[in-house]
Amino acid sequence: MVSATSRDTTWIGHEFDRRAATYDESEMHRWQADQAVRLLRPQPAQRILDIATGTGLAARACVRITHAPQRIVGIDVSHGMLQAAAAVSTSSYLQADAAQLPFRPATFDALLCIAAIPYFPDVAQAVTEWRRVAQPGADLVFTTPAADGIATLRLIRQAAADHGLVLPDPHASLGSTDQIAETLDSLGLLLRQAEEHTYPDTLDADPRTAYDRVLEYGFADQLRNAPPATFDAVYDSFQSAYRERQAAGTAQHVTMFTRCSFPAYPGLAPGAEPHSRGSASRSAAPSPRCLLACVAAACPC
Repeated sequence: MVSATSRDTTWIGHEFDRRAATYDESEMHRWQADQAVRLLRPQPAQRILDIATGTGLAARACVRITHAPQRIVGIDVSHGMLQAAAAVSTSSYLQADAAQLPFRPATFDALLCIAAIPYFPDVAQAVTEWRRVAQPGADLVFTTPAADGIATLRLIRQAAADHGLVLPDPHASLGSTDQIAETLDSLGLLLRQAEEHTYPDTLDADPRTAYDRVLEYGFADQLRNAPPATFDAVYDSFQSAYRERQAAGTAQHVTMFTRCSFPAYPGLAPGAEPHSRGSASRSAAPSPRCLLACVAAACPC
């Protein structure tokens, strides 16, 4: 599965450090976290990992339901985001790469990943690591932009096409229920539920700012590397369409919310039956108070 962005993890970490102070001001970010947690339906006894937690919006939404902050851990590559999360939450937060998690196998009962998958260099590698730290049968809820679901990127792609430049939709592989089902099957995950929800998109006042952000985030490298005349012509077309959309007030951000699970019998293909019909074996897991201590190999539990 090809990454949506050409940017590496270090760049992403620094960029979200820069955005940390204002990230929670976005109503759309809060809405997305709340919707995802509703889909997860967290339980008080569950150990929950919030991957790419950012400022901890989803972790905090879990706490409002479970009232068990000590059983929720958030990880992120951005130190600035984690500082913002720790300032307003009593859950635990660690700086870590989503594809290199500092936890023992079978530590978590449920996992969340909100608005982050498009930024992962290798989604398959990350999912393999999530499978390692998840209990057999654990639920995973994640969000991704729907195909052509981000207004600014959609307008850029349309403007580029008008000038003979075909830009692929970087979110297509997880942008519809059919594509999600196909991708999850290839990753060995079991699809439980996929929902499409729309949020009114607030466009930047300046179309140039919106245009440059898409390019900076590595979502349209063919355009960024295009000849100057093509680059400028695409921007002119984009700017005109963007202004029209602002005037009409019809921009929308469309998001896919997916609930899936890891196989209850690790090592079997999805849907395969185990030889024994007894209950799945669950690896011994640390107590809540020892969850972070178990990062160390010498932890007594």
